[in-house]
Formats: sequence, C-alpha cells, structure tokens
Amino acid sequence: MAIFPGWKAPDFMTETGIGPIRFHTWGHGCWRIVLTHPGDYSMHSLRAGLRWARTRAQPVRLLGLAPMTPALLAGVIPLPSTRAAAEVPDFPIVHDETGHIAALWRGVTVDVGPGGGDMEEHAAFIVDPGNTVRSTLIHPVTTERDFNDIIRVAHGLGAGCPPLKQTPRAA
Repeated sequence: MAIFPGWKAPDFMTETGIGPIRFHTWGHGCWRIVLTHPGDYSMHSLRAGLRWARTRAQPVRLLGLAPMTPALLAGVIPLPSTRAAAEVPDFPIVHDETGHIAALWRGVTVDVGPGGGDMEEHAAFIVDPGNTVRSTLIHPVTTERDFNDIIRVAHGLGAGCPPLKQTPRAA
C-alpha cells in the first residue's frame, strides 16, 4: 500500500552501513528524508543534499532504501569508520535483501492503461520529528534527478529550521 502525507511513517529495525537503526527512534527530534531509490539522483546532487542536511539549524537526516554498492556510495560521501559513524550518521543505506522494508515504503503504483502493466513510481518521503509523513514526492524511474526539488519542499515545510519562539506579551 502506498504512503500518503498525514500518515504515520512505517517503523522498522534494520542493519545499515552505519550500524543498526530503528526508524522511529533514529533521528529522534529531527526531520528525515527517505529516498526509495537514491541511485536516481546524480552524485553531485546527492552530495549537495547531504551538505544541505548537515548545515541546517536543526539537522535533517537522509536515509536510502535501495541498495547502493560501496563503490557508488564512496563517490557520494567518504565511508566512515565504525567509531565516526556512531558520532556522525551521514547517510545510512538500508540493504533490504528480503524486500520487506521496501514494501513498507512504496511509492504509488500507477495504472498506465490496458496496453501496459502497472508501473511503480520512485519516491522521496519527508517525515517530521513526530514520525508523520508530511510530503511525498513521486517521480518516474529516471537517473540524474536533482535533489533541489526535495530541498525546496522540505524548506517550505520548515524542515531543519529552528522552532519559532513565542515571546510572551502583556495583555
């Protein structure tokens, strides 16, 4: 079943390149962006997205669901040592051999009509600190996508921005 904005993000526990994570507690208090197919994005664009996520007033965490080979991942960010990974979780990639996690985080399936079969769309999900999906960005299977589309939507939702401080006023 597809995930829509306003729904609670699916929880899972798995092993990643930076160690084990449980989604609902990983990045607790942070916005998170889940990419169903990080290989769709150009390396330059993905690096820019990682830099953007690290430099927010409140960090934004990125998670990739489709497997990327270590050689491809090394082109995006330096592979951290075990000690460094515990301190700076840059971009965990979920290696989902069974497909169980990918099934939880599916984009919508589009019926392309009687002449063709169903086509699964690739997606980026923006999840708020309370584990609610705030936006779903769907795109067809492509390569060299631009991460700036995700940044614009996340910025519009307030992802990575410090919360507004209300100053008390006298009546």
